[in-house]
Amino acid sequence: MSEELTAAARYGRYAAIRRRMLTEASRRIPLASLAQQARALSLWDGKQVTPADEMQLAAVFDLGVLDPLGEHGRAIDRQARAEAPPPGSEEHRMLQALAEASFGLWRIHGPHPEGGVRAESFPDGEELVIWDRFLDRGRAPGALVGARIARPEEDLPMTCGAVVSLDSRAVERLLLGTPPQRGPVFPSLPLTDDGPSLEQLVAEPAARLRLAALARTPGFAATVYRTAIDLGLMGPVIGRSPGAAQSP
Repeated sequence: MSEELTAAARYGRYAAIRRRMLTEASRRIPLASLAQQARALSLWDGKQVTPADEMQLAAVFDLGVLDPLGEHGRAIDRQARAEAPPPGSEEHRMLQALAEASFGLWRIHGPHPEGGVRAESFPDGEELVIWDRFLDRGRAPGALVGARIARPEEDLPMTCGAVVSLDSRAVERLLLGTPPQRGPVFPSLPLTDDGPSLEQLVAEPAARLRLAALARTPGFAATVYRTAIDLGLMGPVIGRSPGAAQSP
């Protein structure tokens, strides 16, 4: 990678590669795996995935491609075997970054002057710039999200497609170990001015250790997605929200 390219320019190149790789890998998710991931998120009607919007579908694909539940293999590994890029290429770096991407909770603090979005990990507060042009759109400073971060280069953390809005209600459920809910889902926006409530939830060291341990547990992303879905933070859910119609 040429050192003459700015971070913004390098991000643009990697973003196009990321989008193509994730799309191709999503086509390699076996139906049995797709069904299990969608069922875990209450987005399966017995025959097909039933997303009400694009982000719900992105969450299902995120699990199937990068972090499947059950004994299913990852579609990103199938993609790597089927179309291995040349070693040392941008495609190879992006593929490795996707394969090693980790899911976590992040607070968003607005645009960075050089591009990307200023953010910090939650709850430990490690600062970083996430290269995603739309991550702060419609989100107030301090907003909490769940996202998987890939690093094709050390200074280019970027999301992997699925980003879910969260708030203190979701964090409380995660800390309490609240099981998936089966009742009706009513769409809900994240709580505003939620910073003090978030900080109060993790004020005790035990709570921080609990959240850190959860983040290292297999299936954490699926748990976060399902928690957001149950709270209505990912919009209406087909079969659970009154009047919800499936997106075309």
